[in-house]
Amino acid sequence: MDITLPARDGVGLAATFFSPSTAIRRAVLINSGTGIPRQFYAAFAQHLAGHGFAVLTYDYRGIGQSEKPASATMEEWGAVDQASMIDHLGVLAPGAARAVVGHSFGGQVLGLADSIGHVSAAVLVCSQSGHWRHWPAGRARLRMLALWWLLIPGLTAMTGRFPGAWVGTADLPKTVARSWARWGRSRHYVCDAHGRPLRPYNEAVSFPIRWMSFSDDPIAPLSAVEALRSYYSNAAVDRMHLTPPDLGLEAVGHFGFFRKSMPRGPWDELACWLEREMRQTDRNLKLEELPACPHRTFSPKSRTASAG
Repeated sequence: MDITLPARDGVGLAATFFSPSTAIRRAVLINSGTGIPRQFYAAFAQHLAGHGFAVLTYDYRGIGQSEKPASATMEEWGAVDQASMIDHLGVLAPGAARAVVGHSFGGQVLGLADSIGHVSAAVLVCSQSGHWRHWPAGRARLRMLALWWLLIPGLTAMTGRFPGAWVGTADLPKTVARSWARWGRSRHYVCDAHGRPLRPYNEAVSFPIRWMSFSDDPIAPLSAVEALRSYYSNAAVDRMHLTPPDLGLEAVGHFGFFRKSMPRGPWDELACWLEREMRQTDRNLKLEELPACPHRTFSPKSRTASAG
């Protein structure tokens, strides 16, 4: 069901609500990656709905079918849009436990939402710090330096927007792109207008996190993903760094996990993990009532676990 939901400041955000065929007990919000329209996650969202989850996808302000105000920033995407959608999910699925699935940027900004404490679990896929020093020395690091210091400032000045498709990233409104570049130039990454760390509600991220990254992802290299982990020091993290063969694929990269072509086994296992973690909050359930998850289709050797 396609709907338009107001952000807290009145900006209209385009959204899609996927309702399960059963009574709603658990609900998931999908935070998109930078500039990615919500439709990209439709197959994954529908799959979760088939497992009994209500799922809400949405476009950030200035992206896709959402309202395009004259000025928008990444801080607003996390602090206003994300927080508003956590609220709306509580209305659309009253009484249900809530979780967040964050892709890339969508996992960087959990601590910007004042309502993040209402979430009981999260899955982060390819979420990383974007500071250029976390890329391997050489061409990869030079590309990141060029993106933050040259391409975004230069192209937004020339075109009035950031034509990211020209350089292999996302098309973005000018003010969003400039705030993104400011983050990338700061060693703190998610930062305020003066480059200082912006972590208003990160301490409230104290729920379980399944955190996935992939060996062939040039946009979220291992060092950049690991750099983001310190943002959520209160969370129990189930950390997984996988290779494409672990998932039965030749390539995954930054986007493959959510593509329609993704094998359904890893999606099934992830749905089961979410259900188990979210049901832990239901004190009326006995431990033996928790679902038995299917065997993973990926190698346990590629998995590392960390509490905190």
